[in-house]
Amino acid sequence: MNEPGRRTIVKVCGLTRVEDARAAADAGADWLGFIVRGESPRRIEPAAAAAIVAALPEAVAVAVMVGVGPDEAMELARAIGARRVQIHRADPADWPREFALPVTFAVPVADDGRLTSRLPAPEHLVMLDRAHETKAGGTGETFPWESAAALAVRRSVILAGGLDDQNVAEALERVRPFGVDAASRLEREPGIKDHERVRRFVAAVRAHDARQRAAS
Repeated sequence: MNEPGRRTIVKVCGLTRVEDARAAADAGADWLGFIVRGESPRRIEPAAAAAIVAALPEAVAVAVMVGVGPDEAMELARAIGARRVQIHRADPADWPREFALPVTFAVPVADDGRLTSRLPAPEHLVMLDRAHETKAGGTGETFPWESAAALAVRRSVILAGGLDDQNVAEALERVRPFGVDAASRLEREPGIKDHERVRRFVAAVRAHDARQRAAS
């Protein structure tokens, strides 16, 4: 749920290098995502992520993890200095409603717009991403945004899946999400960001926000 005039949260995910993380922060990204657990070409060892986070103390780091429980999630988040966690392929019903860090649960969306896993409790954020048989994220593919728009009316939603500077304004207009997340469409190769694509992506979001403020 994104109120008119509110700044849209921008998360750049799948960061593996300090120069890429710094470029994202300098471009104006709000959150920086580091995949520290799970099979992904963008996976980074916790120690390496911790070094990047330490070099950018003002940044809001997000520890992105696949198939973990609360204890492991907290251990990894603390190890890298993350301020938030993002969880894939874990049942939110098994998660404590009160957790020491803000939690985002990824909910895959099928080709027909159907959510393929349960929603977390209202105090947790929802990230909607394209469902895939093997990948937990980073598909570079969109999904029908109508389902996201319907959910964003009543919940704070992070929209992911195939977003870049060419389509994010349309996505924002149609869904009105709390935030957007991008990874593969901002890369030169898996795990290596294209700084100009990152800059254009964030700029497109900020331009949309400015138009919304002017119209409200």
